[in-house]
Amino acid sequence: MARQNSSAGRGSSVPAVVLVGLGTFLITIALALVFFVVPAQKKTPLDINATTVTETTQGAVLVGKALAGNTPTEANADRRECREPAGEAPADEGEVVETQDGAEADDSDVQYPVSCFIDNDIPLYSQRRVQAVEPSDADVITMQAAQSLLRADKTGSDGVEGLINATIDRVTVDRVTALPVDEAVSTLQMVAAPTGGDDSAPVGFVRDGMQYKFPFDTEQKDYPYFDASTFTTNPISFVGETTVGGIDAYEFRQELGPIDMWASIRDHFASISSGYDPAVESVLASYRREGMTAGQWGLEGDPERVVDMRRYYTNTRTVYVNPETGQVINGGENIFQYFAEDQEEATAFFEDKAGMEAEKAEPTRTAVRFESGWNEETKAATQATAQESADTLNTFGRVVPAVLGVLGLLALIGGILLGVRSGGRGARGSRVDRAARDTRRGDGGPTGTTGATGASGVNLSK
Repeated sequence: MARQNSSAGRGSSVPAVVLVGLGTFLITIALALVFFVVPAQKKTPLDINATTVTETTQGAVLVGKALAGNTPTEANADRRECREPAGEAPADEGEVVETQDGAEADDSDVQYPVSCFIDNDIPLYSQRRVQAVEPSDADVITMQAAQSLLRADKTGSDGVEGLINATIDRVTVDRVTALPVDEAVSTLQMVAAPTGGDDSAPVGFVRDGMQYKFPFDTEQKDYPYFDASTFTTNPISFVGETTVGGIDAYEFRQELGPIDMWASIRDHFASISSGYDPAVESVLASYRREGMTAGQWGLEGDPERVVDMRRYYTNTRTVYVNPETGQVINGGENIFQYFAEDQEEATAFFEDKAGMEAEKAEPTRTAVRFESGWNEETKAATQATAQESADTLNTFGRVVPAVLGVLGLLALIGGILLGVRSGGRGARGSRVDRAARDTRRGDGGPTGTTGATGASGVNLSK
């Protein structure tokens, strides 16, 4: 019987060892998921291919082709000031203006107000496609973003007719931090209407700031943000926590301007290239207008005063970011570009709320006015992708490790308790074995009297 107890104790220790080993294994896997596996997977995927489209809203645009040709736009052709030379008495209804030799008058010197070239209250929308391109690898990803602003009331077979402006942006970023690499590999090509041609030199440059994605585990702080319209980097500020389509999100907002676009673009290209570049001059031409009069721009003072006008840029940008994945799940911009004589005048004009409302109703110096956010289809598609990514990270970063950790802890505790009980049974079995051996020695051994006394506590020799 004593030997059977000892064997039972040793047999019971086997399950204890198995449980302790299993518990240790499960806890190790849980820790590995939390500290190694999931962090290693927190990288921007290499198969990015997403399109965002805004709602179509009413805006305004200065039609560069009409201004260059000194021909009022179709939408303004019937306005009185756009049918008659500025400063002259109106011609009688139906009167045909001819030169002395009977030829049709050449109106190339006619000073039409700039308002004759601005189409107001027209439907505008923006679209952008972002996709991963080479070079991309385990550490970095290159994203190419083709973005355009279009008129919904003018469409051509290739969409060029409705094109207002477009950019083709390429940037290589770290797949974890989402910040651009510190190398001159970023390019930004600007495509201008009406030709639809490439009007910029795609020279590589170093940039800083977020654009199309934020880092994993986004923090509640300000981040640098690159603005492709001005080639400048400015802070975008954390506003607060919210939800978008049921998904946790951080709201960030950036207020820019007025920024002198001619100067910022000129300084950018001057910093990355040397010598005269006709392509750059072509880009800059639309951001500065010389030789026109104050009267044409609707400015105060002497209407015949010749002015040098530059385009200024303002934008209130709002983005909503899922903090776990860093994915932008909603966004909007309030863009206003207009011409002013200098920085001081541009700032005063922008801060004059009454003047801004008047300009919105009857634009005299507006280049672009566009305010919109993502449309419902874009939000639904983007939020579905973001939810899938967040669910995957949550499953393997929290749920699975928690389950494995609990099971591992239970197995470990069970193994330890079973081991302790098995050890106790083994100890009792050893005491019984020793007692049995003592009994056997008392029955026939040389110390039988002592053994009898030890066994019963009574001296039976008397």
